[in-house]
Amino acid sequence: MKVILIGHGKTGVAFKEAIQMIFGKAEDFIALTFEPGEGIEDVKNKILQASSKFSTDQILIVTDLFSGTPYNAAADLALNGKAKDVIAGMSLPILLEIATKMTSVSITELVQEILADSANYTTALSWEMKKIEKEDDF
Repeated sequence: MKVILIGHGKTGVAFKEAIQMIFGKAEDFIALTFEPGEGIEDVKNKILQASSKFSTDQILIVTDLFSGTPYNAAADLALNGKAKDVIAGMSLPILLEIATKMTSVSITELVQEILADSANYTTALSWEMKKIEKEDDF
């Protein structure tokens, strides 16, 4: 499996660097940029160029924002058989889950697990404090 990371600006590059801080080399992650002045065709071409050496059924694309240009380009490619799937909402927890599971499950299984777990990736101190207060009430 190869995972293409692309978001606005250098989002994909920054997330790959974060993955490498934790796991070391992340050769199966390919970071791309989306720069000001570029459009959907530019993004599609970048993704196609980055994935050209790999089987399209082993390509997972992760973008920063649902319905943004990187997502729309990736979705178009996936719908046309150039990638297996696209996940929007790039975050370090999602990417760490991908990194730890990518050699043991299929892309389809991985996407299902990420979507099932994604609610666990975001919290707020105020919510966590309310949980503690409820636990203390028992």
